[in-house]
Amino acid sequence: MKKLALTLLCASIAAPAFAAGSSYVTGNVQLHDRTDFNGSDVTSTLEAGHTFTTGTTVLVEFDGIQLGNTDYGTNGEQGSSAASAYTTLGVEQSFSINEKLWVAVGYHHLLHDGEAIQYRPLVKVGYNFDNGISISNRTRMQIQANDAINAGTGVDETNDQVRFDNNIAYQFQDMPVNVKYNNVYYVNDGVTKDNSMEHELRATWTRAGVQPYVEYRNQESSSKINPGHNNNVFVVGASYGF
Repeated sequence: MKKLALTLLCASIAAPAFAAGSSYVTGNVQLHDRTDFNGSDVTSTLEAGHTFTTGTTVLVEFDGIQLGNTDYGTNGEQGSSAASAYTTLGVEQSFSINEKLWVAVGYHHLLHDGEAIQYRPLVKVGYNFDNGISISNRTRMQIQANDAINAGTGVDETNDQVRFDNNIAYQFQDMPVNVKYNNVYYVNDGVTKDNSMEHELRATWTRAGVQPYVEYRNQESSSKINPGHNNNVFVVGASYGF
């Protein structure tokens, strides 16, 4: 299962990470236990976006950039199995219900080798408490652009998904540090897939200027053949708003 490694920066915790009328860039390097989750044991993600004063955010993301070994785990062989990155084009519109509660709607268009592979409408809701705690949910449909039929078995391998991101975060009051836990749950309708869950734990240095972060991810395979939480990922990245 391919997983987009980085959720939208402007919706990772609660309200958009940077003020309206601003731009951002973010990137990371990810070290994986298993190469077959993302095509390489070392991958990278780059993203840039702009939020207008109307609350509209437009973005582009390049994910699954292969930097390391591209052994897909079939024979243990080192091969030239490098693949191109995935590109996401996105737009979102946020609305502030009051000073603490916000909602958003949007759409992400996932491309690979110049062709659309998934259509991704989404909705979000979040709440910011006075004590530094914030919670949010993003629900995103991930609809396959084309049905895939296994030529050997005739089995329909199309796998539309619903992805739920449930975040809880805490901004320390006496130091520039934010910690966040994200629970990711996939509902898969593919005949060869089970539902799966992932865990993400991130710490961000919320200083002025460039904000570095580290993250640990535990990813569960959705395959019926080899299920389980069997890909551990260490992530190092940074974001900058301007």
